[in-house]
Amino acid sequence: MPEITIRDAVEEDLHIIHMIEEKIYQTPWTFNFFRIMFHTNEGLFIVATSEGNIVGYTIGEIEIMGRADMKRNAGHVMNVAVQSDYQGKGVGTMLLDELEVRFIKRGASVAYLEVRESNTRAQQIYRNRGYHYVRTSENYYSDEDGYIMTKRL
Repeated sequence: MPEITIRDAVEEDLHIIHMIEEKIYQTPWTFNFFRIMFHTNEGLFIVATSEGNIVGYTIGEIEIMGRADMKRNAGHVMNVAVQSDYQGKGVGTMLLDELEVRFIKRGASVAYLEVRESNTRAQQIYRNRGYHYVRTSENYYSDEDGYIMTKRL
């Protein structure tokens, strides 16, 4: 397999990212949503490339969570997608690892994500990366429940 490189997304990448999204997910985000995420999550929208071509991406954001007297930064893994011919080759793990490093640099002590109840493959990957099931969010995906998973950073 050719070398995989991780870098920040640039605005010119958004059309390719959106095409990957449409191929991977049953209910893809809109192109405009990607544009909003790009402009509001600087440094937390990253891509994986192989031979100059984008083969995957991830988007995160930092949120402030907790009670008023115990606020903390949390990294929200909003989306991870890898082209089908690169799945199972560690690309998603590389993206997730890099995003978690960036969360820590921004003061996050925990990361969390949502995953489809039926996506047992992704759930296993997240468990292998240290994420733990917290609760089920009913109809999170409008057509399916989502599992909320967290990890201490």
